[in-house]
Amino acid sequence: MNTEPVRLAGGIAIHLGFLRAELSKSFRELPETPLLTRDMVNKFMSLALPDGATKDFPITCPMGPLALPLDDLKFPPMLVAVAEMDLIRDSELEYCEAMKEASKEVEILVNHGMGHCFYLNPETTTQTNKLIEEIVNFIVKH
Repeated sequence: MNTEPVRLAGGIAIHLGFLRAELSKSFRELPETPLLTRDMVNKFMSLALPDGATKDFPITCPMGPLALPLDDLKFPPMLVAVAEMDLIRDSELEYCEAMKEASKEVEILVNHGMGHCFYLNPETTTQTNKLIEEIVNFIVKH
């Protein structure tokens, strides 16, 4: 199948679900929200991980010691949306830093004062509109 001239120009990741076995400060200290609690995160991880695996498994921690080196992987430019009050914020930012250290092009959009999946809450339309606007800008740019 010939896909030319189709190309992957960029990726958009919104509120990545990456974690480590060692709990981050944001996971330990930020308040839970109706859209994400610590119990929910732990349940989602238990469903995603193979039996016996820890949260350091490469699928849930691609920036960790068990994962393939990010340097060797081909990635298009990425826009990563991070909610400031997200329990998994620190792991998301750690992933972004690992990508940058591997010479990958990463733009980070922080939605201040917002929690995980805030865009599902009808009371956060201003921040949701900002998120959508930045996604559109990224798409137009790439």
